[in-house]
Amino acid sequence: MALCGVAVAGQLAFVAAWVIAGALESGYSAADQTVSELAAGGAANPWILWLGLLSLSFSDGSTALLLRERLGFAGWLPAAMFAVAGLGVLVILALPLDCMVNGDAACDARVDAGEASWQHRGHNVAAVSVQLILVVTPFAVAYALRRRPRLAWWAFAAGVVGVATVLAVATSDPGAAGYGIYQRVTFGFVHLWVIAIAVAAFRGRRSRAGVVRG
Repeated sequence: MALCGVAVAGQLAFVAAWVIAGALESGYSAADQTVSELAAGGAANPWILWLGLLSLSFSDGSTALLLRERLGFAGWLPAAMFAVAGLGVLVILALPLDCMVNGDAACDARVDAGEASWQHRGHNVAAVSVQLILVVTPFAVAYALRRRPRLAWWAFAAGVVGVATVLAVATSDPGAAGYGIYQRVTFGFVHLWVIAIAVAAFRGRRSRAGVVRG
């Protein structure tokens, strides 16, 4: 049960972190700017997002353990993917953006001119990689559940939705109006997916406990 709680709490803590940090950041637009900018160079309260990212890493790690526990050996692939994502979130935390690209014209110009630091570029690579890994985990879960077709199809459908959110972000222009919303929709899918896994694991444990008591 502790793993279920950490998995859910970590996702919610991340959302709370960017909501609070965004509200405290003068001139910041959640609709147009990315979450990562709240921990970029020059941000007023980067530590708030650091805590959110740390919570997110713990959540991904707990989800990995839940999948391995509930699916057994068949769940090694999705569990490994969540574990890698959890480590990737720590890389994102350790490599902040140089500055607020979508909120600072001078910063945007430097990045466009190829003057961004290796940490800035590494942050972007890590962020994209982690999100891509997470949105395809439903397909790995569906494969692990292939002997239980009804559940496998639900997981597969979730994967299709996740890929659709990524495509929506990919077709939008960073810095354009509404880009922050597209990014958060993709994040929202992952949050709901992790919560669904935790709830399913919790219900499964309760069902087994009921059988044992009976």
